[in-house]
Amino acid sequence: MIDKLERSSPKLRNAIRELHHADAREQRQEFLVEGPHACFDLIKAGLRPELLVIADDASVEAQDCLAMAIQSGVRCFAASSSELQRMGTTKTTQGVVVVMSYLPTRELGNRIVALDGVADPGNVGTIIRSALWFGCTDVVTSSDCADVYNPKVVRASAGALASINFVRRADLSSIFATHRDIHAIAAVAADGTVPSEIRLPDRWCLVIGSEAHGVSPSVLKQCSIHTTIARHGTGAESLNAAVAASVLLYELAGR
Repeated sequence: MIDKLERSSPKLRNAIRELHHADAREQRQEFLVEGPHACFDLIKAGLRPELLVIADDASVEAQDCLAMAIQSGVRCFAASSSELQRMGTTKTTQGVVVVMSYLPTRELGNRIVALDGVADPGNVGTIIRSALWFGCTDVVTSSDCADVYNPKVVRASAGALASINFVRRADLSSIFATHRDIHAIAAVAADGTVPSEIRLPDRWCLVIGSEAHGVSPSVLKQCSIHTTIARHGTGAESLNAAVAASVLLYELAGR
């Protein structure tokens, strides 16, 4: 199957490498997805990539992704492993990459996670993955968050981008002011209600603040509930944003 594909060209490789950079992604409204599992999940969810490039020595999983892409009418190209590595953002090739158009934004649902200044891409991607796992409908990110289309975020989210709604670069204060029926729950380091004692409203939003500063004061004022994860041991001063979000979502979404 691979040996019948058109070979990638220098022009194509350069166009893909452009997507490593935020300015190019915004201008083209496209982003890069790397690795067979993330690519497969996106295509399986019904999203149609703009194009796919696969390594000559790709794994069986990558070739399964290729077969699904061909069936969906996606333009597919072959490249050597060294060429594909130069297109991607990781030190070792992931075997397959796809270029996707930005995803459409829908109306907010009833279980939302808002990220207020979470700058680490790995944390943002992990929170997206946890949000989907625990049944959340939406992830909202402030303008100073790592962008959901950052390659590191895409990798860490492990294909979850296809199945959850995003609102990017949002003014969280404005969202809460406009949607009065959304009850904002702020994750705070101390003096908040433990999650098990929160009486959940029908429509809620868990707000996770930055790793360094927590939820910003302007947003914190609009959060009707503050919640804190009880500490049972000693050692680290705090949990990182992704771990805290995952623990709180487990407590909240399971009720």
